[in-house]
Amino acid sequence: MAMDKRVVAVLDAIVNDPSMTGAKLEEQFCLTRKQLSYTLKKVNDYLESNHFDPINRLKTGKLHIPRHVVEHFRQNQTAESEQRYLFSEEERGQMIIFMLLTRSERLSLLHLSSSLGVSQNTIINDLKKVRGEVIEHGLEINYDRGNGYHILGEELEKRYLLLSCLRRVLEIPVAKNIIAQYNNVMSEHLETVGNIFSEIEKRFKIQFTDRQLQELIYFICFVLHRIESGKNLVTIPDSYADIIRSREFTLMQSVISKININSENELVFLTALIQSSNIQSIADKYFHLDTLLLESVVAVVDSFEKISCVTIKEKNELIEKIYQHWKPAYYRIRYHLANTSSVYDLVVKEFSHLHEMVRRAALPFETLLHCEIPDEEMAFLTVLFGGWLTREGVIHQIKLQKTAVVVCENSATISTYLYLTLQVLFPELHFTQMLSRREFERFTGHYDVVFATTHLNTSKMVFVVNPSIGAIHKSAFRNHVISALQGVDPNIIQIEQLLLIFERFGNIIDHQGLQRALASYIYAENSPASSVGSFEPPTPSLIDLLGKAHVKFAAELPGSWQQAITQASASLLQSGVIEPRYVKIMLNKIAEEQPYIMLADGVIIAHAGVDDGALDTGMALLRLPYKIAFADYMQADIIIVLATHNPQKHLKALAQLNEFLEFYDGGNVIRRAQDESALINEITRHI
Repeated sequence: MAMDKRVVAVLDAIVNDPSMTGAKLEEQFCLTRKQLSYTLKKVNDYLESNHFDPINRLKTGKLHIPRHVVEHFRQNQTAESEQRYLFSEEERGQMIIFMLLTRSERLSLLHLSSSLGVSQNTIINDLKKVRGEVIEHGLEINYDRGNGYHILGEELEKRYLLLSCLRRVLEIPVAKNIIAQYNNVMSEHLETVGNIFSEIEKRFKIQFTDRQLQELIYFICFVLHRIESGKNLVTIPDSYADIIRSREFTLMQSVISKININSENELVFLTALIQSSNIQSIADKYFHLDTLLLESVVAVVDSFEKISCVTIKEKNELIEKIYQHWKPAYYRIRYHLANTSSVYDLVVKEFSHLHEMVRRAALPFETLLHCEIPDEEMAFLTVLFGGWLTREGVIHQIKLQKTAVVVCENSATISTYLYLTLQVLFPELHFTQMLSRREFERFTGHYDVVFATTHLNTSKMVFVVNPSIGAIHKSAFRNHVISALQGVDPNIIQIEQLLLIFERFGNIIDHQGLQRALASYIYAENSPASSVGSFEPPTPSLIDLLGKAHVKFAAELPGSWQQAITQASASLLQSGVIEPRYVKIMLNKIAEEQPYIMLADGVIIAHAGVDDGALDTGMALLRLPYKIAFADYMQADIIIVLATHNPQKHLKALAQLNEFLEFYDGGNVIRRAQDESALINEITRHI
């Protein structure tokens, strides 16, 4: 009997930590109690089929693991894991491509089926399914009796495909065992290539992420194997032409010469690979400065401020952070070395409105590239901006207590997404560092708590977290952490404990549904625990902020544009959303800075900063009979005043407003409305 990815991972976690409890497993792997029960059953099915005693889950939640199970699997973990691992259909597809591109012998159906543990008919079906991905690279899978299965096409496209495939293979739990099978390749090159990358980090004054470094070392080993087999780069794209004149190319020449690569095309390709790689940190930012790229970052940040109506503090620091990401991303896009490891779906789901604003703000990047930015790269930009808004708006409003660091071996995208998620989930903690495992091992700074994607050796409290933790499990994880740090909070009710009680007195038909309903009730916005217990920040809609009380149609023109802004702000003052100074700061900002605040023809949005007297989040609208001049640089008859005390709370409403104006001719809808109630109905109908 074989096991799938989840079952293998759970068994390995239990074997490596026999004190593991059911609650910890649910937390670590984002499982419901029912899912864990099913997974443990599959674990036990495997154990019993191989004549081992089963693992028992006690009523206390602890696990009883037979000693001989622990001893056997610890001693034989590497050899056993691959033998008992069941590849998914997608994993088999990537493994087939990987084997075809790294083969040193003839590959037949028999070879592929025996290696992947499935029938030859299954392999035939898998081959049909992966042909599409291969064709996208201008390649094709071919078979002949002499060579067996192999891939035909340009060498550069094969390299692209190998890189993409390797990234996915390394995510398979038994990846290291798979790579270890290539002794003829690894033994010759692994140490040498590892030393070369240590020198590259030193000379380029950078540090790669843990995952990126592993990926690069393995990939270069396989590239060397291909070169030694006579599979050289004959031609390179025109987009690579500038590389020869770059400082990185000069440095690469002296480093790569140690592995006997002298071909200019190969050196150019490897330089492109380094330029497009994710880095954890830069020792000398001026060493990597590119004026054109820096200017595009500044333009994007400025554009984001205008679109989001947020004034970013410490803007230069944010610009540096985005630049550090954007430079390798620019080369990845330009050289078609796309990063397949993405949290795009998660970002769009969790931060949809912010994501749309970042996409609009990123137009200077697309202008520079002369193409659209791939979804995975745009997702990372969203995470960067989201993390910054959280840092500036939420974290600093709460009394900071314990200090936390985040340790993640995954890609920079995943790491930053996790960092942002934890910041929002635990606002009472002060998150100071996002570290790779290598950085953490050398880290000497102060910290009280560690959040990590894997177990670490440290005397401080470590909480293992899944980077893609689901919404249902966020409250449970938060409660677990808070209880461990501060003792059990009487306001925090453990949902899983409630479910156990319910199960004693009746049958639960929909376990997951009940779990969601309980979470929704217990952690509702008006409950004591909700202020910090729910991951999702309140995200009011446009109608929530722009109610009838905040909409006014003026019968007469005001005496000045200042009076128009003041009149538009009146309802926000009366309802306690803003202080009087907020209006004064808005007026001074428009008069002195003359910001571009035109949303559509004749529609402007006025606002100040989160620290300028905003007590809550709200919007107000004033419609004038005719357009008037504002500060002698714009004309408007519709004034919208925005106030927010949280840099993210208004984003949903602002996104809906922009959509209403852009796609539904919102400006004229406002002008044609008979009265305030009719306008609210029109907006409600369109959003």
